[in-house]
Amino acid sequence: MRKIVLQSRVLSVILALILILPFFASCTITPESLQFFLDQALLQGMITPEQSRLILEAVRSFQIESEPFTYEEEYVIGRVVAAAVLSQYQVYDQPELTAYINKIGQGLAFYSARPCLPEGYHILVLDSEEAHAFAAPGGFVLITRGLLKLTGNEDMLAALLAHEISHTALGHGLLALTSYRMGDLAKYYVMLSTESAQSYNKEAMELFLAAVHDFVSLISVQGYSQVMEFEADAEAMRMLYEAEYRPSALGDFVVTLENSKDERFQQYSMQHPLAEDRLSRIGSLAEEYSQRAELEHRKECVQRLDSLLQNEDESWHNSNLACEQGFLDSGYELAKENLIISPVSLELLRQERFEAIRPLF
Repeated sequence: MRKIVLQSRVLSVILALILILPFFASCTITPESLQFFLDQALLQGMITPEQSRLILEAVRSFQIESEPFTYEEEYVIGRVVAAAVLSQYQVYDQPELTAYINKIGQGLAFYSARPCLPEGYHILVLDSEEAHAFAAPGGFVLITRGLLKLTGNEDMLAALLAHEISHTALGHGLLALTSYRMGDLAKYYVMLSTESAQSYNKEAMELFLAAVHDFVSLISVQGYSQVMEFEADAEAMRMLYEAEYRPSALGDFVVTLENSKDERFQQYSMQHPLAEDRLSRIGSLAEEYSQRAELEHRKECVQRLDSLLQNEDESWHNSNLACEQGFLDSGYELAKENLIISPVSLELLRQERFEAIRPLF
């Protein structure tokens, strides 16, 4: 009976150690403190010297695993993840559409948290009517045709791309993959410590490939965590604003997704937080960006007035009046010969090219 109780205590200690290994691996607990803890456990007969060695080895592994990835490592991981996705989906063979999607995506990526990845961002369209998107480490973004069909204009398309680009720019894929690697290592060391079975000694590559498989399954079925999704929404709206798209277009996309009755689209919706929660946050951010845009417009108008007053003669007085009345904005340009306001609507140009490319979705 005493032996069973002791084994139970040993197992409890080891499991507790495994659970708090990430804290041991941090800077808050020194190697000296850990060694003291293990020495005390050895003196009290709670663990064996072999188990102490295995725990120290586990901590060293976690310290290595918790170190930030280099970009080279991230890029290789992204290629493996992308290859795993492409083993399930065919690339959509429409170069014109791919070029259009990448033109928008590359422009948006310039305003992302990581605008200058050494290998850039790679956006592929997958030939599937399903609604799926995969944002992998290293700048890889893969989106199905089915998901593209939910967008009704270029602003909504840009919102979709910005959201997925944000996942990779913010490193969400690496965080998820790291948690899987640590989980696998924890299970490995639990088995090794409690059973002392060398047969459980797996190769690092096998662990990595298993983690990649789990990662792809996760983002295919469950998606990222709610915290990550909200972060991606907020970052996407900032990118849209900087790129002069409508930040509120992300809300339009969420509404369209929520109203869709197609089961293939509902799967993508289920990978994200509740629509009402997303829309509440998106609405608040959209209001902030709207107020910021209005303030910036007023400043721009004042600057134009100052410039006109300083550099132009009496013939420009009518232009000053037009600006005071709020007729000058980013959608118009002033011709110097006369007060001619010619509509140069960026929104119209975007809508025209979107409608031209949409049949390829």
